[in-house]
Amino acid sequence: MTVKIIYSDALKELAEPRPRDEYKKNTIARVARAAGLHYWRAYDIWYLKARRIDAEEARRIDDALQQKREDEAVNEISELRTRLLKIESRIAAEAPSRAGAALGQARARPC
Repeated sequence: MTVKIIYSDALKELAEPRPRDEYKKNTIARVARAAGLHYWRAYDIWYLKARRIDAEEARRIDDALQQKREDEAVNEISELRTRLLKIESRIAAEAPSRAGAALGQARARPC
């Protein structure tokens, strides 16, 4: 796999999740902003028209993709905590006498 394909794929991953009705032009513009690239440079990389990719451009794309992945991980952890709190409150509401002991045991178990 060539470097151009790798960075084209990286830009496409950076674009996800992409709204269904978003024009490709707007998607590329959004990705270009996220990676700190000019629109036409991102366009050329996206469509594999770039003859080469500078180390600085590669670093910017890598940094933007890493930041996106970290943000997604933080959001996923937050969503899981919220879901867990909802489940715990539902359990506590259904069986108040048993719920306290069961939740304490569940929290004490290592993952």
